[in-house]
Amino acid sequence: LVSSIININTSKMMKFTSVIILATTLILSPITQATAASYSPVRISFEDLEKGKAEDVLRQALQQVGMVSITDIPSFAESKMKTLKLLPKCMEESSSMEDDNIAEHTFGDGTRRRTMATHNLGTEASSSLDVANHPICQEFQEASQSFRKSVGHVIETFANELAIALNLDASKALLVDKDQVHAYNLRTIFGRGEHLEHFHCYYNDNKDGNHHHRPKEEEEETTIEWHTDQGLVLAFTPGLINGETTEGFYVKLMDGSTEMVDFDKSDDLVFLMGDGVNQYVNNIAWMDGKEPLRALPHALQMTSLTTTTTTEPRVWYGRMVLPPANAKHPKHPGMTFGEIRQGMIAEDAKASSIGCSQNLVARELAETTCEAGIAAYCWHRCMNYTDYNVNEQICADQNKTLACMNDDGYLWPYIHDPQFKLGCASPNAVNWTVTADDSNNSDSPDDGDDKSGNNNSNTTDTDTDPADSTSTLFLRTSLVLGAAMAFVSF
Repeated sequence: LVSSIININTSKMMKFTSVIILATTLILSPITQATAASYSPVRISFEDLEKGKAEDVLRQALQQVGMVSITDIPSFAESKMKTLKLLPKCMEESSSMEDDNIAEHTFGDGTRRRTMATHNLGTEASSSLDVANHPICQEFQEASQSFRKSVGHVIETFANELAIALNLDASKALLVDKDQVHAYNLRTIFGRGEHLEHFHCYYNDNKDGNHHHRPKEEEEETTIEWHTDQGLVLAFTPGLINGETTEGFYVKLMDGSTEMVDFDKSDDLVFLMGDGVNQYVNNIAWMDGKEPLRALPHALQMTSLTTTTTTEPRVWYGRMVLPPANAKHPKHPGMTFGEIRQGMIAEDAKASSIGCSQNLVARELAETTCEAGIAAYCWHRCMNYTDYNVNEQICADQNKTLACMNDDGYLWPYIHDPQFKLGCASPNAVNWTVTADDSNNSDSPDDGDDKSGNNNSNTTDTDTDPADSTSTLFLRTSLVLGAAMAFVSF
């Protein structure tokens, strides 16, 4: 373990040794430094977090490392284990039923990943997972609702304590909306922002365990390259195989060293800071004179260190917190975060360049290329033209464009919703969105504040016409459940 990073617990406070900050440019290279799990994360019990006994520990851990593990969450371990045990069974049933809600991707090292995703506005797990109509999936749905509700509660507690630890009270706005009417402090970014949730099953199809006979250069190939996440924070459960924590999750510490994290069963929910801290936390006036929070570079290697003879997949859950879609980017006030996300989806050069504050790797959840002239990408999968009696020429003959759309002519805004399919869209078609009434969450832990500091729960323009192109700037659903938001997860 690198001596300059000291594990802290709440019973005995220890000082961090000052170290040199990691350079911002990350190199795509195989993981070669650490061969065994050697870095134990800073751990804080949920009781200490909730009672405000760990503010100094929390702040220093996120400044010096960028990650903290919350332990001893009441009734959490049982709920987590039940949910994640049912996950691969539901995935298998869904795949056998050719359920479109399961996305699949194969990485360069041969690792295959199945994904089930959803989104929420704020910390409440208000949306249900779109699972197959099968008893095992209904059981998974029920278990996951309780589990996800607990995750939301822990995230809310984390947000409250982080705001206290950083002295970022409700009067200290970090972001404002495009109309400069409503402001978001740290708590309201958590409470009103987009929360993207993903359940993953990772499969290594080399089930006979012959990975030891593979060429060395192939054995060292990284499943997911070094990167920092695009959101403010990622809350996740460490990967499990057969109920046991797995190796293969790497972090880069402040002195530039690479360490494999030694997670164990005590690590209920891990918080990992993303590039959002550099975009709208560290650079604000309220943080002057304070040590910045650290976005933690990390990577995953499945091949040599997590391959086993078991046929059970590596299961993982993560929830990323993104700012509200209508909030302006502080360094690029001409664009909202919603516009930037849309631009990244469309591979717009300008939006992609400002999507990250540093020259860091951005990865897609689903790197899917559809066969030209045969299929098009729609609702997180390739849809064949013949299945919908449509193609580019048929649409051109109608002076329309082939697109992913619903029956009302609205375009797919990159959310998980079965109403979208291939069709011919009008030239002036706009993205589908929901109204403010549909998306309003009155139970958010901390409603939006206006710029004067007065409480105001309206964070969207309630008079927005969903058919107006400007409504796409205020999407209250997740725009990028599978796009270039770098919600790469482990």
